[in-house]
Amino acid sequence: MASDPLHVARNGVEIGAYDLADVMAKLATGELVKTDYYWSPGMANWRLLSELTALPRVLPFPRPEVRDPNFLDGLLGRGNRTAGLVLLWDKLSTSPIECRVSEDEIAQIDKQVGSSVRKRCREELEGWYRAAVSTYLADRLFTTSEGANLTNLAITFGLEQARAMELHREAFSIYLKAGLQTCLQRTASPEEKGKQIALLTQSVPLPAAAVAEVRKAVFGELLTQQIQAALTQDDGDELIEPANVKAINDQAMALGVRMSEELPDLAIRMRQAEELWNLYRAPLKPVGCDLDLGAEGCYWTAQVDFYLKKRITVRRSYGGFSSSVRIFGSLRYRVGNYAVERETEDQVVKVDSGILAFTAQRVIFKGEIKNFNFKYVKVLDVTAYSNALVIARDTGGDNIFLFPSGQKEAAVILRRLVRQAKG
Repeated sequence: MASDPLHVARNGVEIGAYDLADVMAKLATGELVKTDYYWSPGMANWRLLSELTALPRVLPFPRPEVRDPNFLDGLLGRGNRTAGLVLLWDKLSTSPIECRVSEDEIAQIDKQVGSSVRKRCREELEGWYRAAVSTYLADRLFTTSEGANLTNLAITFGLEQARAMELHREAFSIYLKAGLQTCLQRTASPEEKGKQIALLTQSVPLPAAAVAEVRKAVFGELLTQQIQAALTQDDGDELIEPANVKAINDQAMALGVRMSEELPDLAIRMRQAEELWNLYRAPLKPVGCDLDLGAEGCYWTAQVDFYLKKRITVRRSYGGFSSSVRIFGSLRYRVGNYAVERETEDQVVKVDSGILAFTAQRVIFKGEIKNFNFKYVKVLDVTAYSNALVIARDTGGDNIFLFPSGQKEAAVILRRLVRQAKG
């Protein structure tokens, strides 16, 4: 468990960072005074050093009252359940190792009261453990010695590691969350905040999954706010300027946050917004094209299938009650009504396959059986679907192009070219 430094300030100016033993020694020599203030990662506010001198407490829970054995205790030849707790408390209060009682001493207590104090008083011992956690976190400063005390108490009380974690997980998660938020609010460089956050994270007795959960909540809220503030909108899309992306990533790195691992959703959102910013804002870059375009230049091209929406007429026949009578050989006479009606319906029909290209001046399609092009001033609207790009023109209906991927990119580039052409 890492040592937690105490930042000491006098008259509003920080004068140094020391471990607890150094602070107590400097108080004794007069180098530090009780009217100085101290702070450590996890604390909500600065506090007077005079409040620190009372630590550590001998035991973070009161001595229980002794009760006489009840009728059942008498029949079983044992003391009241409080007898074992009192003996254990007394051992803890005088133990040379703080909050630790040896197994031999536990066995002596069990023998003296006629029952296992750990089994019989499990509920009370777990209550003592919770009380210790609450006391150690009350001043928002969880020290290395307090961490050792909790470990010793868990051993003394016979608590398995998983059970001890279950008893203190919520309290330390709240403590860690408040501490991270306090570190982030300090007027310090991101690098200094990152160091404090690392020390705070290492000091809490929580599993990696619990720490990750708290970090995700705190850093997710901070970075979401910053991303939201940096976003701009264009055609309903979120855009972030690359410089803002770099600033947010640099800050996250300085704070010790690995965005791609800890906050993958935010990392993806920011990357997509940056890519869209480049599409919407950065100068368009020419790309290679299989078509001979001369000096026009090409800004987007792909192999596509070309479809049109067509109105198809279908002839349908209907008949009423009918019968068939054989006259001679294969000749038959049919009785009934015969009518023909025409119905029309719209269908999207594949017309051709070929190369679609956006040049500086126009849309060009070169197919296997059909070629055409039209200027951008003829375009009314551009719609991107998951598998298609639909270009609405002022004449001739919609042109529908199907291709595997990149529809969003194609739509943005085409809209930019259309806007430029229309001024």
